[in-house]
Amino acid sequence: MYYAGHPQPEPTRIWYGSTKAEVDAQNAAIAQTVGATQPMELVPANATAGQQFYCRELDGAYTLRTMTDIETSCQPGSWHKASSGYPYFIRAKSITKGGSRSMIPE
Repeated sequence: MYYAGHPQPEPTRIWYGSTKAEVDAQNAAIAQTVGATQPMELVPANATAGQQFYCRELDGAYTLRTMTDIETSCQPGSWHKASSGYPYFIRAKSITKGGSRSMIPE
């Protein structure tokens, strides 16, 4: 009960925002639009030219190669991260299809 001279409480304002599913759908649409879902090459950051990394060769053997060697003579290929966290490079065969180059991991 309210008495004269006392302030009345403000009416309850209900605001309905997006549900989690709606926010997830909006985020997925934005990610698709800006290219966040496109595959891209990740290269170890701050690697020195002489730093060595494991490299899976075309015959399946693993060797140690310097960053410079990987960048200059082991292409095409792609970087991956081992389950224990270290980066390694996988060489791939280069093929030509219809005038465009693509790579096939060995």
